Amino acid sequence: MRFVVAASAAGPVPVDPILKEGAMSEVVIVIGSANDRDMVKESRMLELFDAVGMRVPVHAISCHRNSAELERFCRESNADVFIAAAGLAAALPGAIAASTEMRKVVIGVPLENVGVDTCIRLPAGVPVLTAGVGKAGLFNAAIAACQIVALTNAGVRDRLDRYLTQIARQPQFDIFAG
Repeated sequence: MRFVVAASAAGPVPVDPILKEGAMSEVVIVIGSANDRDMVKESRMLELFDAVGMRVPVHAISCHRNSAELERFCRESNADVFIAAAGLAAALPGAIAASTEMRKVVIGVPLENVGVDTCIRLPAGVPVLTAGVGKAGLFNAAIAACQIVALTNAGVRDRLDRYLTQIARQPQFDIFAG
């Protein structure tokens, strides 16, 4: 199961038992609400991670409703790259950057246009990369995360190259020729 919710109506749910057992994940996705699951699925980012052979878990942890759990998760996670996606205020990327004490790469994706300022107007010393908005932003964030991992992982680099080659649009020369 790729999606893990941090809290439910019945109470807290374990964030990711695999990470707690010590398994390493180079990239994790954190969404602000389980309601954002469909956008993640529709963005094709999970398809990309599967194509390059990366297991990337998705967690739903609200920085407003689950701040203590979010901070603990960020502190205990072995991830090197966090993709943080949230709607409305889109405060999640900045909260993750703060929780990791700016020691990890955070790629912020506002899921709606109203959250763009929150991701791009952070103070100096709080780096959050922004890869776009909505589904396109999620897909771009996945590509960027793969590029970061590919710097030190030849297998991911090769599979990412093949994937990007497959999805590239071919140029259309002389489109007005008869």
